Amino acid sequence: MEKPILYYWAPCATCSVVVNYANDNGIELDKRDVELEEPYQELLALGGDANFIPYLYANGQLIQGNDDVIAYLEANCR
Repeated sequence: MEKPILYYWAPCATCSVVVNYANDNGIELDKRDVELEEPYQELLALGGDANFIPYLYANGQLIQGNDDVIAYLEANCR
């Protein structure tokens, strides 16, 4: 299984909840900071909005928000 892609912004306190959860549970994520142009454009192309990060892209679906992202990681990546 490919690593899920996390679209986040490094200084974002909300995003850090997901990053810390993944780190604490040994879940590897492909982290892409939307402050950089390429990840920002990728997120837009997937239908996301950088104003509502974090997003997780996994198995062809874009998942938004801490609760939904963590629920996905719990169910599929542990």
